[in-house]
Amino acid sequence: MIAFEQVAKELDVKKYFTKGKELAKEIISMMSKLLLDSDLPAPTTWAGVITASTISPFSDKLLMYNTNLLTIFGLGSNSVGAAFSFRNDMLLHLGNIMARQFDFAKDGGIILIKHGWMEEPPSSIDRT
Repeated sequence: MIAFEQVAKELDVKKYFTKGKELAKEIISMMSKLLLDSDLPAPTTWAGVITASTISPFSDKLLMYNTNLLTIFGLGSNSVGAAFSFRNDMLLHLGNIMARQFDFAKDGGIILIKHGWMEEPPSSIDRT
């Protein structure tokens, strides 16, 4: 998210990546605390090196599509994790995370539609 934010050209896309970075930090912090409170080791995150470059090798469209796709994959993975979890306390945390991931993905979809990078999905007819 840091690298995507750094190279994005559109202001709303930059803000979206900033929001994603903050969401990721909160999720990592919440899940690490839950594990550490249970005397379980929290895994370390992968730390790559982000250059100072502000020239993107990819378009904002591709960065947004990739982020939205991975967010939806994460939402599905957390759903499976919640379904098979034997810890009752974990379900509340995963539910909170999934609700926030859904909102983040929805916001990304709105940006994709706004810029014409994705078609608006079909909706039901308003019969009122």
